[in-house]
Amino acid sequence: LEQVDVEAITEPAELIDYLSVVGRLEARLASLRLAAEAAFAAKACPDPTVRSSYAEAAAEQEVAYATRTSAYGASKEIERALALKETFAGFRAALAAGEITERHCAALVDATRYLTDTEVLATIETQALDKARTLTASELRKHLDKLIARHDPDSTVRAHKAAATRDVYRQPIGDGMAFLGVTHQAPVIDAVFDAIEAAGKALRAQRGGAEALRAGNEDAASGACRADALAALVLGTRDEEGALVYDASRTQTELHVVMDLDTLRGERDGLALLNGTPIPAPIAREVAGVAESWRRLVVDPVDGHLLDYGTRQYLPAALREHVLHRDPMCRRPGCTRRAQEMDHALPFPEGASDTTNCGGLCSRCHQVKTAGHATIEDSAADGSGTWVTRWRQRIRIPAQPVLEPPPRPEPPRPAAPTAPPAPPGAVQARPDTDDPERPPY
Repeated sequence: LEQVDVEAITEPAELIDYLSVVGRLEARLASLRLAAEAAFAAKACPDPTVRSSYAEAAAEQEVAYATRTSAYGASKEIERALALKETFAGFRAALAAGEITERHCAALVDATRYLTDTEVLATIETQALDKARTLTASELRKHLDKLIARHDPDSTVRAHKAAATRDVYRQPIGDGMAFLGVTHQAPVIDAVFDAIEAAGKALRAQRGGAEALRAGNEDAASGACRADALAALVLGTRDEEGALVYDASRTQTELHVVMDLDTLRGERDGLALLNGTPIPAPIAREVAGVAESWRRLVVDPVDGHLLDYGTRQYLPAALREHVLHRDPMCRRPGCTRRAQEMDHALPFPEGASDTTNCGGLCSRCHQVKTAGHATIEDSAADGSGTWVTRWRQRIRIPAQPVLEPPPRPEPPRPAAPTAPPAPPGAVQARPDTDDPERPPY
């Protein structure tokens, strides 16, 4: 395939054939990767009945570093790999033959996660495999729902297990915005959305509806009104007439808005952070404008790491405050969770409680390290170091500067060489002459 110059192919049908071969090769490589992940998981956690959640988390991190993916993505791949190895031999063979894609396997494993009857699983796989060879992964998911509803005798138990996974989660998405997600039983989600929809329509009518939107009032858009209505339903209060009252500027919550003094003053638009996420400087000034307290941060002028976390009041846990603000995100490379706990790189009392030996980790990664599945070497006062896994992978922990360090001044350019002094009696050239006949000396 590497020897084929696709730009030299003039017939589109030949390019389609080329893409088909590449797709089958990708499926074959995916089968090899999943087989290796299943083998590793079996050796890292040999007894599934006594598997430690921290051992599983450590195995996920190992696979994530090896495959350059997230720990969550690695956990899904390991689950898929074990299911293909232990339960779905037909899909595993079809993947190795290039007849289906890894997305088809993911659809099967995700849909049957809570099924335990081996005969039912075998029946569903047999009836789904022929369809998988001709359907897209999305179409296969719909077909699997029908098969499960038809063959699963434990649908009630499975529904209870699925309901146990209900959750609320948030994720920053940039530009000062964030995403709020909810997983719950379908009737509950439908009822919640209907309430939000009704409140959103009422709010849109107050803002002028479609006419106001055409006039340029973006706050009158249906989506914006639903979002504001949800915030009012959760954070607002009711007045004497029963109407919702919500003032976003008075919402009491703790936010960390970081910017340099010149940006705060409006003298320039430098980098600004909201809870560790970059936001436009005008938005940062707007959020900071309603702050009730301020705190001074002193950073290193070269690389920007935190030197001092100032305060106007006594902090009994000053070191912890300092470390968790120097390391706002978990120190483990690849983890996107916020740091929640202070960790000693070298366990106390062998290691000191200072900014060099201490760092911020999320609770899960802290427990993985405490359980002996990882260590930190070369820990430095700027938060940098080396994360060393149980299976000898070494990943550099970069320092997390509070803000971008200022640009370093360019080194002075060397002065242009000067001409050697003319010998006695030589005629000196006049640089201001316009005479084209004058010789160049």
